[in-house]
Amino acid sequence: MNIKAAYYLLASSRSFCIQIVFTLNAIYYVSQASLNPLQLVLLGTIMELAILFFEIPTGLVADIFGRKKSIIIGTFLIGSAHLLEGSIPSFWAIAIGAALWGIGWTFISGAETAWIADELENKALDTTLLNGAKCSSLGSFLGIIVSVLVGIIFTVQIAILIAGGLLILIAIISSKVIPETKFISIAREGTSSIKQMKIALKESLSLIKGNTILLGLAAITLFTGLASEGFDRLWGAHFIEGFQMNEEDAVYWFGAFYAIAFLLNIGLLKIVETYVKERFAIVLVLLNSLLVVAMIYFAIAEQFLIAAILYWGIASLRAVNYPLVSVMTNKQLHSQGRATTLSMYGQLDAFGQVAGGPLVGIIALYTSVQGGIITAALLIIPTLFFLWKLRKIA
Repeated sequence: MNIKAAYYLLASSRSFCIQIVFTLNAIYYVSQASLNPLQLVLLGTIMELAILFFEIPTGLVADIFGRKKSIIIGTFLIGSAHLLEGSIPSFWAIAIGAALWGIGWTFISGAETAWIADELENKALDTTLLNGAKCSSLGSFLGIIVSVLVGIIFTVQIAILIAGGLLILIAIISSKVIPETKFISIAREGTSSIKQMKIALKESLSLIKGNTILLGLAAITLFTGLASEGFDRLWGAHFIEGFQMNEEDAVYWFGAFYAIAFLLNIGLLKIVETYVKERFAIVLVLLNSLLVVAMIYFAIAEQFLIAAILYWGIASLRAVNYPLVSVMTNKQLHSQGRATTLSMYGQLDAFGQVAGGPLVGIIALYTSVQGGIITAALLIIPTLFFLWKLRKIA
């Protein structure tokens, strides 16, 4: 199979399955598993802690044993996580599933980008990653539609189980059709696995410290993580509590929120792909400035339609951030050790989310949901400083 086609198919099909779960799991957690608010927050913390602790080890697995193997393992684990949480509607089963999901994602996060970058030898990487993001958004959009249909015709629980089974099927098919021809292992003959890991970590840290762009991107990744978890946990509460949405209305509106956001993501990514060929840093300064303003106005919006429009703008701006930062990062990396270095960025993001989520949550608890969202917006501002410093070189 053509390498780009394989990448697009993998990205879209996995996003399709994951979005089926993400669209319905909040309903499942409350109606079937009867989780309380504290347990809901703990699920996010458990997932991010798993990512924090496993990012580096799984990145090393990808660099030593192969990116393809790492992607397959990760997809299989995520599928298993959804099968577990869908089979047993209890906090502990869902919590174990959340940990499995986080571990599975660490196998994918650095490895997939490293795999496609290596196979393309960094040629047309920006276009490919942007197209991959569009395919993921399209897959997610279709996942929303299917999740609602399955949830209505059958049950929310069955939809989650179907998605988990499909992910395991994707892992099995990927083992047969995904090509990997350019991988070079960092393993050294006569060197123990532990020593190889230490060498890989040391080389990756030295690379980041010695590269102004990579160092700036590390800071950007950290502050983005600090801001993202708080907003992810509070935007839904802002709609439900701020506009007194009942459960039935929330199901339909949240489906609309996700669906329209993904369509807008595809459109904005197309615009960036067409008109942004270089100087990504200055583009990101503009986009993140708009993001800060939109989040603040979203927090204080008193009209439902205005809040909805602002949410869609926020979702689209956030969706563009990842592929552009990913392109900037990968252009600075060599093939060997790429996944380990990318995993360090994943770990920084997870650390930011583990630290930022409770911080924003505490502020929201003692002030208001709106106060928490505004805090999350303010945490993005330092990224503008680092992006501005990179504007002439990235």
